[in-house]
Amino acid sequence: MGAISVRAKLMLLYLLVTFLGLSAFGMLSYGALRYSLLQGKKTHLQGREDRLISLLRENKAKGVTQPLSEQLRNYALVTHEGNLFHVHTLDGGFIFPIEDASHDWGLLAGQNCQTAAFDSILIDGKPAMVMCHQILVDGRAVLLHIGGTLEEEHYILLKYRNALFLLMPGLLILSSVCGYFLSRFALKPVDRVTRAALGIGISNLSERLPVPPARDEIQRLAIAWNQLLAKLEAAVSRLSQFSADASHDLRTSMTVMLATAQLSLRRPRSEEEYRDALEKIVTECRTGSTLLDALLSLTQSDNFMHEFAFKKIDLCALVISGCRRVEDLAESSGILLDWHLPTETVFIEGDDLLLQRLLGILLDNAIRYTPVDGEIRAEVSTEEEYALVAVRDTGVGMTEEVRRRVFDRFYQADLRERKSSAGSGLGLSIGRWIADAHAAELTVRSTPLEGSVFEIRFPLKASPTTQESMLTMK
Repeated sequence: MGAISVRAKLMLLYLLVTFLGLSAFGMLSYGALRYSLLQGKKTHLQGREDRLISLLRENKAKGVTQPLSEQLRNYALVTHEGNLFHVHTLDGGFIFPIEDASHDWGLLAGQNCQTAAFDSILIDGKPAMVMCHQILVDGRAVLLHIGGTLEEEHYILLKYRNALFLLMPGLLILSSVCGYFLSRFALKPVDRVTRAALGIGISNLSERLPVPPARDEIQRLAIAWNQLLAKLEAAVSRLSQFSADASHDLRTSMTVMLATAQLSLRRPRSEEEYRDALEKIVTECRTGSTLLDALLSLTQSDNFMHEFAFKKIDLCALVISGCRRVEDLAESSGILLDWHLPTETVFIEGDDLLLQRLLGILLDNAIRYTPVDGEIRAEVSTEEEYALVAVRDTGVGMTEEVRRRVFDRFYQADLRERKSSAGSGLGLSIGRWIADAHAAELTVRSTPLEGSVFEIRFPLKASPTTQESMLTMK
C-alpha cells in the first residue's frame, strides 16, 4: 500500500466501503424479506385455523348432524391446501384424516401447543410450514396441525438472492468509477497547490500558494505552507541583506588598503610613514576578519540576529580614528580631509564596531562624490541632550528627489559627476539601520553642485531598551 498513490488509496477505500455496505444491505434485506414472507405464511395459517373454527361453529349452530370427520373432509375438499391439516386427540389418536393415520409429519414432538407453535418441515420432499395449536371442538380439546407449502416463498427468496449476486459486481464497478472521479475531484485543490509549489523557487519566494475557500484540511495545509514560505522568505532576505552589507564593508576595507599601499609606493617614505601605512592596513585586515567571522557565524545561525555590545564610547576618538582610516584614500583622490572637535570629550553609549562602520560609510560616500581639490570635514558637537556628528563635503550634492530616496536599499542616484564606479546602493541604508539601532537620527541636507551634510544625532542618555536590545538585521 505504501507505493500506491493517494488517489488510488482513496478509490480502493471507497470500493471497500461500498462492498461492505452492499454486503450488509444484501444480508439485512434478504433477512428482512425472509422474515416478512414467513410471518405472512404464519398469518395465512392462523387465518385458515380461524375459518375452520368458524365453519364448525356455524355447522353446530345450524344443527348439522354430520360426524366431525365428515365435516372436516368437506372443508378439505373446498379449501386450498385442504389436505394439509390434521386433527389429533390429546393422547395422539387421529380424528382427521382417518385413512392417513400412519403419517404424522413428525410434528413438534414434546410440545402441548396450548399456544400456536410453528415449525418448518419437508412434506413429500418440499418445504412447508406447519402450525400446531390446541383448540376446543364439540367441547373437547384437540390438537390442530395446519400446513402450508413454502415453495413460493423460497422461489421469491432465490430470485432476490440471485438478483443481489448479479447486481453486486456491476455496483462495485460503478462505485470504482465513481470513487476514481470523486478522489480526482477531491484532490484537485492538492494538484493546484502542488503546481504552485513547484513554481516557487529561491528567486520568487514572495509568491504564495492558492488557499481554497473551503474550510478543510487542504486550506489549513495551504495556510501552513504559506506561513512557512513567509518565514523562509524573511530568512533568505535577511541572509542576503547581511551578506550584501558585509560585502559592502569588505569592499570599503579593500579600497582603503589598496589606496594606502598605492600611496606608500608612489615615493620613498620614512620608516615611520611606512609603519603608519602598515598599521592602517592591519586595522583594515582586522575589520575584514571581523566581518568574515560574522559571516561565518551567520551561516551557522538559525535566526540571523546581531547582538549589540553597548559600552561607553569616546565620540571624538571615534571620529579621529575614522578619519585617519580613510585619510590616505582621500589624499590619493586629491581631497582635503579634516575634522573639528569640541574642547570637552563627548561620550555616548553604543557598539564600537557598528559606529566605526557608520562613520566609514559616510566618509567613504563623501570621498566617492567629492571632486578633486574638494574638502571633507567631520565635526563633533553637543546640543542640549544630544551629541551630533556631521560629515560635510563639497561634492556634487543631491536633488530633492535623490535626497528623499538616498537611504533606500539598493538605490543609486544617476550622478554623472561621480568619480568612481557605482556602488551597490547599500551603504547609506546600512548606515540608517546602525543609527536606528542606537536610537539615533541620521539626516541629510544637500544642495546640487554645492555639497551635502550628513548628520547623526545621538541621545546622550541611552535608553535601557536600546542597550539591551537584540535587533534583526533589516
